[in-house]
Amino acid sequence: MKTNFVNNNVKLGLAMLAATTLLAVAPSSANARVLDGPKAEVKASGVSIREVGNLKFKVSVNQPIDDKIVVSIVDDSNNKLYHGTLAKADQSGRVYDFSQLADGKYVIEVSFGKEKVSQSFAIKTQVSRVVLARN
Repeated sequence: MKTNFVNNNVKLGLAMLAATTLLAVAPSSANARVLDGPKAEVKASGVSIREVGNLKFKVSVNQPIDDKIVVSIVDDSNNKLYHGTLAKADQSGRVYDFSQLADGKYVIEVSFGKEKVSQSFAIKTQVSRVVLARN
């Protein structure tokens, strides 16, 4: 009788461990959703900001610009998370990876001379739950 009790407790413990492990490895993904419309691209004054992959945007210049090109990443509280210049060598395109940013709303701002181009997007993590085993 004591052996049966121990076996039941071991089985219960293993079942709980398996359930905890399944929850820990549940699939999740983060996506960037462009807020300015269905197209994930902004083109203005020779500058292009477009989505090139999940959580990645490419800033490129269609025609070489002599002015200093400043790229900033701003969150919805107007905090500057990144501020840098686009080197002439990168004017054909530089990819910015946002996979390390927390969920929230952000804006990519590109300015040069008196021009300013911006692209809004939101990052939202989505967790999908699935049944992995059935009896």
